[in-house]
Amino acid sequence: MKIPLDQLCVRSGVLCPRCEALVKSSAITELDLEVMKVLLKTESIPDYKFLRDSEYIRSVNLGSVLIVQLNTPSIGVDQRSLVKLSKHLESYFKTRVRVVDAKNASTKDLVRNIIQPARVLGVNTLWLPDGSMEYVVRIPRTDLKHLPASQEDIEYLLSQIVGANVRIRVMES
Repeated sequence: MKIPLDQLCVRSGVLCPRCEALVKSSAITELDLEVMKVLLKTESIPDYKFLRDSEYIRSVNLGSVLIVQLNTPSIGVDQRSLVKLSKHLESYFKTRVRVVDAKNASTKDLVRNIIQPARVLGVNTLWLPDGSMEYVVRIPRTDLKHLPASQEDIEYLLSQIVGANVRIRVMES
């Protein structure tokens, strides 16, 4: 697995000066260290061999759910494998985990994976007069209570992952 720190440092728990500087600068958090350590152990399990060719991006804890963002190889990884990995990680972290493939998923699939069990009615691309764009995610009002975190937290997280401003619009059913 490709990770932003040295594998030896993460496995041993003793960080070299370069890795220590990344942690102190907050580019890598303690949560990232924990998740990377578990993922490095998990990649030796035959069911998760796709992790060997994957790249770890980051983890975000939204309170009731932990989002783990990976770039997986385009061949041989389906949604069931990511769900199985999520269940495996839940046993370590004792909270709900969502593994998100940021590289191979469309914006709508990415949004759906993060806000489930809430339903996505649609994802619209809004082009602004200044040439920038933002995404508007439409969800039913009845599913607002099913969001895994607050609406603002999810909008911020999605904006970070997608690389463009994301707004959630609540629609009447």
